[in-house]
Amino acid sequence: MAQVAAVVAHANARGPTSGFTDVSDDDFQLPPGYDRVGSKLFRPLKVGAFTLQHRIVHAALGRSRSIKGQESPLAVKYFSQRATPGGLIISQATGGKPEWMAWPFSASLHSEDQVRAVARIVEAVHEKGAFWFHQLTHVGRCTSPALVKLAWERAGHTEPPPYGYRSLSASEVEESGINTHSGEPFGKPHAVSKEQIKEIREDFKNSARNAERAGADGIEILAGNGFLLDQFLHDNINQRTDEYGGSIENRSRFVLEVIDDIAEIFGHQKIGVRISPFSNFHETDGSQPLAQLLHLTRELALRGVAYVHVGEARVSRNLDIEENLKRLLDKGISAEDISLRPFRDLLRKVRPVDPAYTPTVLFGAGGYTSTTAILTVDEDLADGVVFGRRFISNPDLVDRVRLGLQLTPYDRDTFYTHGAKGYTTYKNYDAGQGVKALGLNGTADGAPDSATNGRASNGITNGTGDHAGRKRLAIIGAGISGIVAASAFQRLGNDFEIQIFERKAVPGGSWVYDEVSNTVPNFPSENPESVNPPVLRPEGILPLTVPRNTQQRYTSTPLYSSLYANIPFDVMTGSSTFKLTDPMPEFAPYLSATQLVEGVASISHQYDDLIHYNTTVENVEKVGADDEKLRLILRTENADFTDTWSEEVFDFLIVATGHNSVPHVPAISGLDTWKGQLRHSTTWRSGEEFKAQSILVVGSSESAIDVTLQSLPHAKSPVYVSQRTPHPRFPTVFNRKGIEIVPTISHIDGNSIHLSNGAVLTDIDTIVFSTGYFYTYPFLNHIRPSAPSGQRVPGLYQHIFDIYNPNIAFIGVATGTLAWLAWEKSAFLTALLWSGRIKLPPVEEQKKWEARRLVQTGPKDKMFHILAQPSDRVIYFDELNEIAGDYLNTEAPDDELLRSFPWDWIVSLGTGHARKAQFYGIPA
Repeated sequence: MAQVAAVVAHANARGPTSGFTDVSDDDFQLPPGYDRVGSKLFRPLKVGAFTLQHRIVHAALGRSRSIKGQESPLAVKYFSQRATPGGLIISQATGGKPEWMAWPFSASLHSEDQVRAVARIVEAVHEKGAFWFHQLTHVGRCTSPALVKLAWERAGHTEPPPYGYRSLSASEVEESGINTHSGEPFGKPHAVSKEQIKEIREDFKNSARNAERAGADGIEILAGNGFLLDQFLHDNINQRTDEYGGSIENRSRFVLEVIDDIAEIFGHQKIGVRISPFSNFHETDGSQPLAQLLHLTRELALRGVAYVHVGEARVSRNLDIEENLKRLLDKGISAEDISLRPFRDLLRKVRPVDPAYTPTVLFGAGGYTSTTAILTVDEDLADGVVFGRRFISNPDLVDRVRLGLQLTPYDRDTFYTHGAKGYTTYKNYDAGQGVKALGLNGTADGAPDSATNGRASNGITNGTGDHAGRKRLAIIGAGISGIVAASAFQRLGNDFEIQIFERKAVPGGSWVYDEVSNTVPNFPSENPESVNPPVLRPEGILPLTVPRNTQQRYTSTPLYSSLYANIPFDVMTGSSTFKLTDPMPEFAPYLSATQLVEGVASISHQYDDLIHYNTTVENVEKVGADDEKLRLILRTENADFTDTWSEEVFDFLIVATGHNSVPHVPAISGLDTWKGQLRHSTTWRSGEEFKAQSILVVGSSESAIDVTLQSLPHAKSPVYVSQRTPHPRFPTVFNRKGIEIVPTISHIDGNSIHLSNGAVLTDIDTIVFSTGYFYTYPFLNHIRPSAPSGQRVPGLYQHIFDIYNPNIAFIGVATGTLAWLAWEKSAFLTALLWSGRIKLPPVEEQKKWEARRLVQTGPKDKMFHILAQPSDRVIYFDELNEIAGDYLNTEAPDDELLRSFPWDWIVSLGTGHARKAQFYGIPA
C-alpha cells in the first residue's frame, strides 16, 4: 500500500496522501533557484467567459457564519480580504428553498434579504477586481429528521410533508452513523419522485436567478461531496430503475438537467461543476466512480462549461488515505488513475460543440501547499488549483505563494464557529513584524481578552459600584446557574452592577451537601402554590427587623454522598466557567459528589463579593413610570434568629433558583390513611436508612435507581419498584434478583397498597417517592403567570426569556443532559440583550415558539423543559446562537460561549451511557 500511496502522491504533484490532515508546507520544497514568480500558476488563464490573472482559486467553504440562511456582514470583509485582481472566489455551498435548508448556519439564496446580503459581498469582491461564482447545492440525505422538521417549521408549515420529516435522495438508502449537525442518525431518506426532481431543478434555477440579481459572475454546481446530485451519481445510493438510474448515462441525467437549466440564465461558459470522484463523502461508494465521473465530465466539456473542479484522491473525509486507496484499487482503478490525470487527458481531447466556446479547464483541489500548487500547474496536471484551509488563515495567500513567504497555520477549532475569530481576524504578512504578524488575532482591536472571563480585567470588583450608565442586575440563587450567570454578564465589562441573593449560608445550590435534610415534604404535594406559598411581608416601613419567619423555604439539597453525576465530566463542565478537576478513575467519566461539592464551592466562593448570603427574595414588584424597574423585597436571616426585611430596586432580574428543592408527590387516593412511613428521595442519604425494612420505591428516575440499588443490600427482599414507564436510557435496570417491578398505585387503604393491575401489597414499611420536584416561584406571583402544575414555567421563550416581562430571565430551567455551558450561554445571551447588542423576535413570535413546544411535548407539562433527545440539545445550542446573530455579525470581541454543541460531547454522551450502565450493573 505504501508503494500505491507513493504512486498516487507522484500523480498528484507529490502532494500529501493523508486526507484532511495538517501537512507542513516544509514537507516538500521546490528545487533551489526555482522561478516561483514565473510559474504558470501566476499567468492568465481563460476560464469560460472570463480571463483570470492567476490560477489560485478560493474554494467554496461552509464556515457556519450565516444566520438563518443569510450571509453575515462579516462575509463582506472575509471575501474582500481574500479577493485579488483577476482572481476567482467561489461562495460557500448555498441552498435554495427554506424547506430544504441543510442545518442552522448553512446558507440559502431564496429571500430578498438573502439576495441583498450576497449582493454586498459580490460588490466588495468586484471592487477588488475579482470574479464571484456562487456555489449552489442541495444536501439531499445529508441531513436528519430533526433538521428537516426544523427547516419545515421555519418555512411556516404546521404539518410535515406527506413523506414525513425525512430527507430527500435518489433512493431510500440510509447513510450510516450520526449526523454531526443534529447528533442523531441520518434516517432513511425519501426517494424523490419525478415531480420532485422537477421541483428541485426549478429551485436550482431560481437560486441561480437570485445569484444573478446579486451580481454573481457565474455559478458553481456542487455535484460532489456526497450531496444530492452526487447521490444520484453513485449506484450504491441510486437504485432507481427509471430514466434517472440503472446506467452511467441515466445517473448523470439529473446533474446535466440542472446544468442546462442554469445555462438558460448564465450560459454554459459561466458555469463550473465541482465533483469528487475519488472520495466517499457521505458514503458515496458507487461501483464505477471513475467511469461515472469521466462520462459526466465529457458531457460537461461538450457543453462547454467554464471549468470542472475535481477533488483529488488525497481528500477522503470518511476513510483514512490507505483505506480509501484500497477501496479504489478494489474497483479496478489503477494507482496512476487515482489522480487528476484521467480528467486532464479527457479535457485535452474533448472540445465544446459550439466552436466559439473556450474549452473547459480543470481545477484541482485538496490539501495543496505552496509547492504542490506550483508543481501541479507547472507540470500540467491541472489548469488551476483551489485552496480552502490555507486561504482561511492567509488572506494574502496569492502573494505568499508567489513570493515563497511563510504561511500562517490554520486553527481548526474556528472553522465552523460563528463569530469573527478565525474568520476575519487573520492578518496579512508583515515583514517588519515577522512571525508575530502571521498569527490569528483572536480579538477585535482594543477588546478584552475573553480568556479571563472578564473577571480580572473588566473593572467589576464588587456589587456596589456606581459607574455612570451601569444597569443594576439582581441574580436570585448562587448555585451553578447563578454563578455562571454572573460570570457571563461580567464578560461584557462594566455594563452591569451585579448582586446575587442566596438563601443559604454558602454558595453552590444543589451541589451543597446537607448531611441531614431539613426539608419536610407534604404527602401529597400536587399544588406548588399551596406547598410553597409566598411569605407575607410584615407591616411597617422597610428596612424592618422582626422575629424569624418559620415557614418552610426548602433550603436543603437532595444530594447524597454516594451520588455521582449523570453527565460525563467533559460535557458537564466543558467550556464553562466551572473548571473542575478530572474524575477519579473509579468514577470516570463522571464526577463524584465529593469532587463536585468541593469544586463548585471553590469556584463559587470567588464570587463572594457579589453574594448576599442568608437572603431570600420574597417578592418582586414592578415600579417606575412605565413599570420598567423591579423592586425586590428581601428577607435576611440574622444570627440572633431574627429577620431583616429590606427592599432594593433593580433594572433586571435573573432567576437562577434551580428546580430540585420543592418535592413533588402525586395525589393518591387514600394516601392519608397510610399507616407506614412516607419518604421523598430529597431527604434520603443512604441505603442503610431502610435496613430490615420492606420498601416500595415510586418512580424510575436516576434518584429512584440509586435509592433502589443502594437499599438492596440493607432492605428486606424484595424491594418493590412502582413505575409508570421504564427509565428511557436504562429500561432494564430493575431487572435483577431482589427487585420486583409493580405497576402504578391505584389507591391505598390503611396498610394495603392497591395496584392498578388489581394486586395488593401489604407489610410495606415505607413508601419512598422518587417523583421529582416543582418549578415554583412564589416571589413572582404578582407579576407573571403562575405555574399551577409546577411542571413547567409558562411564558418563557427558549426556556429563558420572560415573554411578559422583558427585564426578567430564567437561567437553568431547561434540563435533559445539558452542559453547564448551556446556562452560561443563556446568561450571556441575556447580557447581550439587556446591553442592547441583540434583539429578540417580536412577542408574537415568542408566543408561537411556546405554542409549538407545547404541541411537540404533548399534554404533559413535565416534558416541556426537558431536551430529551440528542438532537434537541444540539439544535437548542444552535437556536440560542442564532439569537446572538446581530452580535456575531460584528467584530465581536468574545464569542467563546456562542459555539455549537461540540461533536465530541455527542460521543461522550454515547460512551458515557455504556459506562453508567456498567455502574448500575446492567449487562452489556
